[in-house]
Amino acid sequence: MTKIRNAAIFCLLTIILFSGQAAGAPGYAGSMPPVVWTGPYVGVFAGYSWADLKYAEPDFPGYELEPELDGFMGGGFAGFNFQTGGIVLGFEIDAGGGDLNEDPNPGANNTYSAFDINWNMHLLARIGVPLHTTLLYAVGGMAAAGVTLDDRDPEWGENDATHVGWAVGGGIEQVITRNFHIRVEYLYDDYGKEDYTIPGPVPYRSEIDLTAHTVRAGLVFCF
Repeated sequence: MTKIRNAAIFCLLTIILFSGQAAGAPGYAGSMPPVVWTGPYVGVFAGYSWADLKYAEPDFPGYELEPELDGFMGGGFAGFNFQTGGIVLGFEIDAGGGDLNEDPNPGANNTYSAFDINWNMHLLARIGVPLHTTLLYAVGGMAAAGVTLDDRDPEWGENDATHVGWAVGGGIEQVITRNFHIRVEYLYDDYGKEDYTIPGPVPYRSEIDLTAHTVRAGLVFCF
């Protein structure tokens, strides 16, 4: 719950900061004509992510781990909206990275495995309900992440894999000026299970099953 609270506070402060700066700016949403949501956009995001990782070695029971990897992350996105009546439909692609990693745990039976989520990306469909200058929306689609599994014992090495799964979530987007919006959203990612082969004097198989929660704030530029 502490991680969720910290992420929510981060996004709330971001919204307050941008809203406060925009309130006195020319073209503020309060003086704008009705918003047309149709069109392309790009943006950047930053937020907090925490991942639940389940590690196992099928041929060697007893070395399982379930570390929680958490940290700040950021990236960029691009998409297109199409408004029809009281509904906004769209698609979006994003990519980012952060500091989600875990060193070996000296207090566990497995004292050698280290994990690093190098990057992630989404290809999402969006559906939303516009309320003048505010858009409430839900998203769903594909999620992918690049993960490195590293055996830190001497003479053994590491292996990389790409996890591909699905994502769902939702958010709120607020018009600030005619070209700039801000948003806060939540995503749940199920990246699925992937196999790894660790090189060494005796190569061995491993499995990682990965899910993640992310709360992030974004700045959107609409063309």
